[in-house]
Amino acid sequence: MKVAMLGWEFPPFISGGLGVHCFELTRALCRMGVEIDFFMPVSGKEISAPFPGLRIIEVAKTSLRPYLSFSKSGRKADYGKNLIAAVNEYWERCYETVELYAKSQRYDLIHAHDWLTSRAGIKLREGLRLPLVQTFHSTEYDRTSWPWDYILEIERSAAANADLIIAVSKRTKQQVMRLGADEQKIRVVYNGVDKKKFEEAKAQAKALDELKKKKKIVLFLGRLTEQKGPVQFLHAAKRVLAKNPDVLFIVAGKGELLPLLINMTLDLGISQNVRFLGYVPEEDQKRIYKIADVYVMPSTSEPFGITALEAMSAGVPVIISKTSGVAEIVKSAIKVDFWDINAMATKILAVLSHEPLRKTMTAMSCKEVEYYTWSRTAEETLRVYNEAISKSPFK
Repeated sequence: MKVAMLGWEFPPFISGGLGVHCFELTRALCRMGVEIDFFMPVSGKEISAPFPGLRIIEVAKTSLRPYLSFSKSGRKADYGKNLIAAVNEYWERCYETVELYAKSQRYDLIHAHDWLTSRAGIKLREGLRLPLVQTFHSTEYDRTSWPWDYILEIERSAAANADLIIAVSKRTKQQVMRLGADEQKIRVVYNGVDKKKFEEAKAQAKALDELKKKKKIVLFLGRLTEQKGPVQFLHAAKRVLAKNPDVLFIVAGKGELLPLLINMTLDLGISQNVRFLGYVPEEDQKRIYKIADVYVMPSTSEPFGITALEAMSAGVPVIISKTSGVAEIVKSAIKVDFWDINAMATKILAVLSHEPLRKTMTAMSCKEVEYYTWSRTAEETLRVYNEAISKSPFK
């Protein structure tokens, strides 16, 4: 099987879980004999195919990122002068490039990821007369409290025109149905985790390791945006520190809320117990998991939440928001309402204070994540591919 896959992130050009998904999914699919041409923007980084069966094809020079915030005027420095123009340019270049490659080889399927690739996918479906699978990793309803109609309309079109839709959780499936998608063509395929990668990581971050000797460590890792719940994390930290001052809260990640969060620690009087690390590369993320005593994912709206599986693989007790896709499948994590700061703080204190609880959660988590492999994700994705091909209206 030959697949033209449309994306915009691939390591080392990566800003979050979508880049992880594209890397791990393509690797697992290629191991199963699928050949993939992965089309993405020109990143300015050296990106080469890291395993047989995959080709990386960069199609347009752009500074597009998937989850940065921007105004409804479409203007933000990271996107150039105009987001809409940049997205349209990417769609056109993507279409032209895939069409060119299709002249010398036969693709069986188009697979598009999220909204920034969707219209290119729709145009290629019609132009090349190939089935289109559209993966929704999130929707505009998840990313912001003020959904932009421009993006919602793109997502509605993606939901309407795909032959089959992959949603990364049941929660995401419901959001896609809000966009008007036919439930009969949605397939839920959960993300996975490379457990070995995280369980073998060594805690080599010496400065943080030194702090661990003195304090318990509570970790937040994610984009510093409203969706990920860093504000709730700091309010919970205030309540924890009122009971136990020997706790260090580590915030790893970058985003537009960073200045607000720094000021919050000063206003709350907890700045001495909070460390902001900024963006943390994958290798360092593995080490940070290893020094954490508990990982907290307090997202207000989380389509899945790969970091929870990563922390569990590293043997870290996990507290997650009920409004996350990963909460649908894991049993060993403690689940809280993102808005219930008191409950979140109580759960953090319980995990930090009770060694038997920590050990039990760790043992259960390490066993539980063995099922959620990227091979399983790839197998289910391949079933969707075969179904889309068998039902294709272009046969």
